Amino acid sequence: MALKHGFEVWKSCGHETRWSNIWKRKKDRTATDGRYYQTLRLCAYNAVVQFNNGFLGLFSLLNNGWSPLLYACDSGKSLVVQLLLQNGARVDVFDIEGRAGLHLAAEHGHADVIEILLNHKAFVNVRTKRGMTPLHHAAAQGHTNVVKLLVDKYGAAIDGLTLSKQTALHLASQQGRFETCRTLLDMKADPNATDNRGQTPLLLAAENDHSEVVKLFLQLKPDLVSKASSSGITCAHIAAQKGSVAVIKGLMKFDPKLVTTARSKNNATALHQAASGGNAEVVKVLLESGSNPTDETDEGYTALHLAAKYGHCEVLHALKSAMSWRYASKKTGMTALHIAASYGQEDFVREMLTQVPATIPSERPADSPEADYGFTPLHMAARYGREDVVRMLLNSAGVQVDASTAVEATMPLHLAARGGHLAVAGLILSRITDKFHSGDKKGRTPLHMAAAHGHEDIVRLLLGQGADINAADNNGWTALHYAAKQGYLDMIHLLIDSGASSIASATDGKIPLSIAANANHLDVLRYLFKREHNTITLMEDSSFLVDLMVCGKNRDHLPLLEFVFVSPAPIDTAVKMSRRYEDLAQREKERAKDLENMAIFCETLASDLLAIAASNNTAGALLQAGDHKNTVFLDVLIELERKDVVAHSAVQKYLSDVWMGNLKWPAWQIILLFLAFIFCPITWMACSLPLHRLANIPIIKFMAYLVSHIFLIFLLCFSILNPYFPLWSSTQLVPHPHEWLLLFWILGFLVAVNVNPRERGGLGWIKLVIVTFGMIAIAIHVAGAFFHDDNRLVMLYIRNQLLAVCLLLAFFEFLNFLTFHHLFGPWAIIIRDLMKDLMRFLAILAIFLTGFSLHICAVYQPVFDPGNRTISVDAEVFQSPLGTFEMLFYALFGLVEPDYMPPMHLSPGFAKIIMKVVFGVYMMVTVIVLINLLIAMMSNTYQRIQSQSDKEWKYGRAKLIRNMNMTLPTPPPLIIITFIPTLIQRWKAKTAVNNRAGRSEAKMEKGTTILWLFGHGAARSWFNRKMRKRPVQVSPGNFRHGAQGSHGDLRPISSVINWKSMVSKYLEVKGIDLGTTPQDGSQED
Repeated sequence: MALKHGFEVWKSCGHETRWSNIWKRKKDRTATDGRYYQTLRLCAYNAVVQFNNGFLGLFSLLNNGWSPLLYACDSGKSLVVQLLLQNGARVDVFDIEGRAGLHLAAEHGHADVIEILLNHKAFVNVRTKRGMTPLHHAAAQGHTNVVKLLVDKYGAAIDGLTLSKQTALHLASQQGRFETCRTLLDMKADPNATDNRGQTPLLLAAENDHSEVVKLFLQLKPDLVSKASSSGITCAHIAAQKGSVAVIKGLMKFDPKLVTTARSKNNATALHQAASGGNAEVVKVLLESGSNPTDETDEGYTALHLAAKYGHCEVLHALKSAMSWRYASKKTGMTALHIAASYGQEDFVREMLTQVPATIPSERPADSPEADYGFTPLHMAARYGREDVVRMLLNSAGVQVDASTAVEATMPLHLAARGGHLAVAGLILSRITDKFHSGDKKGRTPLHMAAAHGHEDIVRLLLGQGADINAADNNGWTALHYAAKQGYLDMIHLLIDSGASSIASATDGKIPLSIAANANHLDVLRYLFKREHNTITLMEDSSFLVDLMVCGKNRDHLPLLEFVFVSPAPIDTAVKMSRRYEDLAQREKERAKDLENMAIFCETLASDLLAIAASNNTAGALLQAGDHKNTVFLDVLIELERKDVVAHSAVQKYLSDVWMGNLKWPAWQIILLFLAFIFCPITWMACSLPLHRLANIPIIKFMAYLVSHIFLIFLLCFSILNPYFPLWSSTQLVPHPHEWLLLFWILGFLVAVNVNPRERGGLGWIKLVIVTFGMIAIAIHVAGAFFHDDNRLVMLYIRNQLLAVCLLLAFFEFLNFLTFHHLFGPWAIIIRDLMKDLMRFLAILAIFLTGFSLHICAVYQPVFDPGNRTISVDAEVFQSPLGTFEMLFYALFGLVEPDYMPPMHLSPGFAKIIMKVVFGVYMMVTVIVLINLLIAMMSNTYQRIQSQSDKEWKYGRAKLIRNMNMTLPTPPPLIIITFIPTLIQRWKAKTAVNNRAGRSEAKMEKGTTILWLFGHGAARSWFNRKMRKRPVQVSPGNFRHGAQGSHGDLRPISSVINWKSMVSKYLEVKGIDLGTTPQDGSQED
């Protein structure tokens, strides 16, 4: 800086000519031209002189932060420093590294400059950005006189620490400054101070091979020989690592035992350090001093093993007389030959093969008896891809290329394939015959190993040698399974193109596609979707569906979309997956929300596909098509309760066509026929018998069954309430004509309930209960023959009460019949769910009623002796708990007052107060809490169901139409007449179906049963039986009865429409881009 300003000063004073000459000489002169630098120094001096004449800005800083004072301190020009300080230069100016003038002067040993600065109030312990003080600089450069000056005269902190926690003694020791170290130690510097690596000054001196400094420390502080760093390294370790024989011998003079036995944190001795550093002379010295050559580190390495690791042959010869070359590590079971082969130390291996056979196996590790052993050097070289060592070992005598380890039965080729070492694998294959097909203990072949680690070149090599691409391990996994598990897409391409089976099933039934889904490898999953797989089998796998959900959770369900779209019939797959996810949500509560969302997504997808089909006028053909079990698709929708899809306008339009059959009648003709059925039973009977096609039309059958039900109500009313035949006149129990007719009707209903399809949900139980109570009533009527007189009349009375229950339920059954109408159908659904709330309320109410009943019984229990009086007093009777229960129940409706309580004249006076308190609490709990809770529950249910009532009604209407379509045309009681012929016809049809099914099942692909509906075998068998019972296909133009399995003319749903164009249109409408997979393939189901 001073020089720069000197030039400027000269130029400003008119010495431009001299300035030009100096600048010219700068280009021509070398750095050793003393006259040139003398001139430059003169410039600096003149700069200071001219400062007094008014040159401002002289002390501005250069880019490196140096001021003229720093330049002067660095060059040791005390006169310039003195002049600068006298003219106002600051001593606390620092450069970009945080160095002040005092640091620079100390670093270069300018004692006179240091004194000038300190006399001008410079801080003696000023620090740089690295925490260095002037004492650190002086000690590191060996300026002993400066060190003495700073400490003795100016009181510098002798043990001040840098940011790395080093003292001045650390730096002097590291640089080998002997005199400086002696001076610092004489001034009581701490020799035990440790830096941030835990190293003392002695360790730094030993590390840098400063033997004289080491001797100095040991002479003054002999106990330092045992001082270790934070990693357990002593001076002996460092000296041995650096190969400092002199230091080692010097340490031996102080504590030879400690030098030979001291261990670091990884249990390494000085001998280990010397062997790993290749210092054979140090190894000899340590062995002569008693070091144990068989000591092992934590890794199981002796000195010989470490020499083998780093390939130090001279150390090998130094150890030759101290230990056997065949020595095996206790921890690993490996010899030095195994280690050398592992690290590719060819010369070391060659040297050891003169004394150790190439076939020597590793021993069982003492610390891990369950670990594998029996590795040969060829195993280790193949494992790490040491080609030259492998070639050398293969040329050695007695080497077995197919040698296996003792536990895992691993061969060298397995290890080479796992590591992807192509050259090594090629060498081994050139010496092996046919055992490269052999598997290890788990059945894994080299092909499995290579595929599992993504080594395509190894796979190509093995396949070229004839490896079985579909070979399975003990778990049934093929190479494709392993590649899918790890997500190696290129490897999967190679395997598939080479003939690997994408449907190979493991012992747990998993195929590669399932494995990829489980590992969340989307690219692999999408590629395998395009390959052969069985959609139905995958839908049966709950874990696959969950994995598919997880894969698509943050990807807008694209994996699921692609799985559905590559299936033979996307809409069929979407519908069944929706039900599967719904069932899984019921079982797996921890992820129920996600599974429910997937069920909704699949059902919405099916609805969208149906809408596209409806726009192409193909919805009818789709609904009449059969799935892989030859079940009509509409039946599948209804059985799986896919209400959103069923409620679609296309399905409802189709159902309306089915409902009306081929009839084109206006509404008034239908109503007229219905009235004719009621008022002219002959018309009803004629249209109900299976003598013409009208009997098979669903709306005609519906009216016939409705009229039959109305007639049943008339008969029940006439039998129960008939004033012309009172009970006391029926002593003979011989049925009257109307009773015979009622019996005939009930038997007809019994046959119809067992033959026709029955609604299993909602109010479908009513018809079964009617038949049950009716049959019990008939049985009681018959049992009345065993009684006489009044008892017989009581039996008839009981019969009438049961028939009254039937009559009541028969009126409830009208709700099921009203399902077809859009005005009354939703109400039936709302009433059904409200009844569920009522049942839950009654269960809770029963708990409270029981508790309060028993409590009140305890309150009015008699206390005093009644004497000659009886318990009944004043026409009042003490109630039983059952009577109290009844009283409290009717109290809910305001029919009981507190004064109507049981008698309490035998109880204390305050008992009545207790009674009123208990009764009041009861009324508050039940009326205020429970009743209002019931109202709130029902309101919530009503609002919830009302929003879904249209959908629920449409679904119920679909079930009604489907059931009517499959119901026998003859209603009760006429069904008794036609039942036997129909039964014979069905038996013949079922026999024919079973014969055909037996022949076709042999051709069916394995795993295509409907496991997607229920989780256990019994439920699945039940469902299959129910589906086989369906008498007809739901089709507008088909009214012929027969087992569903006999529909050989059903078109498969996979071919009923062009699914490819349907999918394309869906993606276009939704704006979804599934992208492209690397390769396309066909998928079979």
